[in-house]
Amino acid sequence: MSMAAEVLRLMPVRNAKKCILLTVVILLLCSCTNADIRDDLQEYQQRVARVLEITLPDPAPPTALAYPDAQSMFTAVESFNVNLREFYRLQECELGTLVAQRNTALGKTAHPSQRYAYEVTLLEQLQQCSDSIEDPALKQKLLDWRQAKQSQRSAFWANLIQTSQETRAAFGRSTMLLTTEADSDAGAAISALGFLNKIKSEQGFSLSELERELKVLDSSRLPAKVWRTQRYITGYLETMSESLTTRLPELSCPAGKASEQVEILRNVFYLFFIEKIQPVGSKLNQYHYQMMPVWEQWINSDALSQPFKIYIQKQTQVEFARYQQAIRQHVTLWQTLFARCNLSPTAPGSN
Repeated sequence: MSMAAEVLRLMPVRNAKKCILLTVVILLLCSCTNADIRDDLQEYQQRVARVLEITLPDPAPPTALAYPDAQSMFTAVESFNVNLREFYRLQECELGTLVAQRNTALGKTAHPSQRYAYEVTLLEQLQQCSDSIEDPALKQKLLDWRQAKQSQRSAFWANLIQTSQETRAAFGRSTMLLTTEADSDAGAAISALGFLNKIKSEQGFSLSELERELKVLDSSRLPAKVWRTQRYITGYLETMSESLTTRLPELSCPAGKASEQVEILRNVFYLFFIEKIQPVGSKLNQYHYQMMPVWEQWINSDALSQPFKIYIQKQTQVEFARYQQAIRQHVTLWQTLFARCNLSPTAPGSN
């Protein structure tokens, strides 16, 4: 039994009017809660097909985001060993405690974020310890170690970016699509992406700060949300445009005057494409261009793996270009019809 039917069954007859009003409110709330760009695209397609009295084929379901397997992106880093005699000579520095923590069972199975934060702290401590130790031989050894660890830093950063549980979710998995509603997490997610890019070479961040930013990305999953929305819009518009390319030119506009059918089509175009689909596309563009500086740096990064860079390039360049082309082609079809029928490119009723 539906929620509305259950309400009707339980309410007494004398409250019938209140019951009907409550039922309408419930139905409105349900429709508002469940609607998203998928519903709008489907409704837009169905309305256009109904007015044209044709059947428009459904687009193929968009494929899942095929984020690369973590193992294919992981970079193994050579172990760095310190003998016991040298280790005991480091006890006068905080470096000794840090190295001891790394050699525990927990330290050897640290998450990518913990490992990267440890490596950055280790570089700081190697420098501080070499500055405080007077033994020239040990001082030089510490500097040599620091140089060796510095050369490994980019590999640890790459593992953080590519194989962290949080980034894998943010870049490859999202059950949600973009909406026209304000997204309070979007700005924080874009900032978190910039933070991950910045710490490749900067010091001065803590593990708690890093894990907080990763949590923001995991919670919002903005990149995956943008890319999945991009696929849905592209699929629907490409499929519709393929049919409309031959159908719209057949519509009659006698003496350059729009028929009733064309007038109705314009209403459908504005009510669905302009007022519902286009605002989501505008938000998609906004987020795309805000994140693009980071994507461009990562695509050109020597530290990151080829599978990862190919994946990012596909979403942000190849598929985004296809999405833009789908939008342009679809809009051009309608603009051509409206121009031929001398319809103003304004919202219905605003002429």
